[in-house]
Amino acid sequence: MVKWKEYRREVKQSPEWPWLAMLSAVDSRTKRMDEDMFRESEGIAMTEQEILEALEEWQSLSVDPENRYTYEMRLKWLLDQLSNIRGSREEGRKEGLKKGLEQGREEGIKETIRKMNEKGMSIAEIANILDMAEEEVRERLNN
Repeated sequence: MVKWKEYRREVKQSPEWPWLAMLSAVDSRTKRMDEDMFRESEGIAMTEQEILEALEEWQSLSVDPENRYTYEMRLKWLLDQLSNIRGSREEGRKEGLKKGLEQGREEGIKETIRKMNEKGMSIAEIANILDMAEEEVRERLNN
């Protein structure tokens, strides 16, 4: 529940906020309800008809043990999906950063080769200084 309070500001701006508030109000592991989150969900439900209907349905379903189990399994699946989405986004950011750094490094090498060549250095000298093959220097100079 502590994590909830940490991320509340960030998450409140997303369209998923009302649903996350409602689904997060109950901790299925401890079988306890966070009263603050539940009250917040009820407050949201006053302005959002879909949330109000979902809360009413949730209360009626939670009476039957079989329905409660089905709900808890569905909640677990939804939370797993949310976790997967967050993990995929983070993985995508890391991959994008890695590609950007590689691209920037390559552009830096090309620029260095170009400037060295403009200053009159031969391909052999450039290759020697940069510890590259002459053919590799020519390729980067021509691309």
